[in-house]
Amino acid sequence: TVTMHNFIYRQCQSDNPTEKEEYVLYFGRYSEEKGIRTLLQVCRELPEIPFVFAGSGPLLNEVKEVSNITEKGFVSGDALVDLITKASFSIYASEWYENCPFSVMESQVYGTPVIGARIGGIPELVEEGVTGELFESGNWDELKEKVYLLWNDQERMDRYTENCGKVSFDSTEEY
Repeated sequence: TVTMHNFIYRQCQSDNPTEKEEYVLYFGRYSEEKGIRTLLQVCRELPEIPFVFAGSGPLLNEVKEVSNITEKGFVSGDALVDLITKASFSIYASEWYENCPFSVMESQVYGTPVIGARIGGIPELVEEGVTGELFESGNWDELKEKVYLLWNDQERMDRYTENCGKVSFDSTEEY
């Protein structure tokens, strides 16, 4: 059996990594199965941490109600790469069995650590304690703990960021 991930091309390889900014990023669909309500609860519980959301979906109004979230709307191309690259880390709070979430792969290849739900294909992509952290899907208390700990541990964030810079996924040629 050969696992074939989604194909991704690293657009920003550089000896000078992008300077990180102080925000936590979620990008994707604003819907129940993506764990948005769980993530919104965490955002409300950690008002001192700035979050940036980029996307759209049926829970848009709920996203806009949280005071420490800057909602960017749907973002793509270079603007999305810029958001991903500059984020301190990103979160994937999915509550359904995603096979191979492209957003997790994008975060890592652009040097951004991931806190992801331990469900579906996410644990296959995030190396816990190396490129990010994992939490029980739907468990907002555990997610809150992981966000708080990573946000307040610059040394760990720096180490994860450096490790993400080494992540690569097979190219079409390698397959």
